[in-house]
Amino acid sequence: AVAYMDDCLTGHKAIPDRTEKGNDWDVFTALMLSAWIRRFTHNNLAANEVAKQWSTILTAAFETGEYNHDKYVLAYRDVFGKKPRGGRLIDFVQFYVISLMRGCLDPKTESAFLDHVIEHESGIYYTYDNKLKLLPPVFESKQASHYLAAIELLSAFPQAKYKLRFVLDWLDKNKKTNGRWDMGGSVSDKVYFPLSDHWRKRETREADCTKRISNLIAAILN
Repeated sequence: AVAYMDDCLTGHKAIPDRTEKGNDWDVFTALMLSAWIRRFTHNNLAANEVAKQWSTILTAAFETGEYNHDKYVLAYRDVFGKKPRGGRLIDFVQFYVISLMRGCLDPKTESAFLDHVIEHESGIYYTYDNKLKLLPPVFESKQASHYLAAIELLSAFPQAKYKLRFVLDWLDKNKKTNGRWDMGGSVSDKVYFPLSDHWRKRETREADCTKRISNLIAAILN
């Protein structure tokens, strides 16, 4: 899979998707491929180069400690040689950019970047469409499961352990008296749940929920 994506990223093969005109398609496909490659390995030169480009852009955008859109556009133009097109890339609070930036930002930039993402009104594009600072009103819901997906994405950043304490408190409050978690049957969306083959038994669902949440807590704290 990595070899195939590397071939597409380096121009030896073409992805089968049709070209979209609403954004910088070449920039977006490089971003998408690099993000997925780096979820498998950080030893791919082409993907690492794309990560370096986006790190340069975001470092400039958060130079003052908070997001500056004019600096973002200017840095984007300097790196890619053109102004950004399409909301998909103008709004960088999305799965691919966040996934790509893990381990790529200096502490100051990472801190400001995470603050911006957590306070972003529309959440993380492709993952969760509400502000992360606002906890889901119902724990046993698909919304809460998708919220966990967004937090899982942020948990790989070193400063997550300081930024996501409020999430740990929320999870602790929703723990059952037996020390486990159960998010209910409605979260079975065939994407994030179930982890097991089926949920015919409540105990299996509880085990899956507990495993996912325990892994998330460990990722934040470590």
